[in-house]
Amino acid sequence: MCAERVTRFMTVGMLLLIMYFVGANATIALALLAFMAVMMMIWGAFDFCPSIFMMRKIFPRCYCECEKKEENNE
Repeated sequence: MCAERVTRFMTVGMLLLIMYFVGANATIALALLAFMAVMMMIWGAFDFCPSIFMMRKIFPRCYCECEKKEENNE
């Protein structure tokens, strides 16, 4: 597994959890949904995702930067 893929699975897991809480009429669903929306806006506006930043400390990157450097040198 790589960091970006794990982050995508975490996002899907959070959305499924939110859907469960909405179905159970729990008030925490709105707070979780707002949290997800804010994180997505940060990721879209600044191209910085805190969860990917943390996952890269645990898992390797999906896309190696060395491949880009080799393509530019040729």
